[in-house]
Amino acid sequence: MRKKKTDKGDELKISKKWIKSFTELYVLLFFKANPDSSGYDICKFVELEYGFKISYSKIYPLLSELEKKEVISVKEDASKYPPKNIYRLTSEGERRIGEYKEVFMKFLEGF
Repeated sequence: MRKKKTDKGDELKISKKWIKSFTELYVLLFFKANPDSSGYDICKFVELEYGFKISYSKIYPLLSELEKKEVISVKEDASKYPPKNIYRLTSEGERRIGEYKEVFMKFLEGF
């Protein structure tokens, strides 16, 4: 059986989708393990733990998108200056982690 030839643009779209999905899953798992954390906390943790920087310009739009979808909740910590947004996983976020787990388990069964 021959593989269907794919366009390089399609491969790039698939790659970007995987990277975004992985980043979303990582963020959800981070908030599960570290409730009441900020986007800055995620970026600093990745830098200290793994030695590479995640751009704030990538994390904050993702956090905004997840908040709109009610996957995470946000509250402002006014005791800090400047005020800091603090995020927490919601029950929808817990459900989303379960969905990711199912997808990855099916993917691994293929090997």
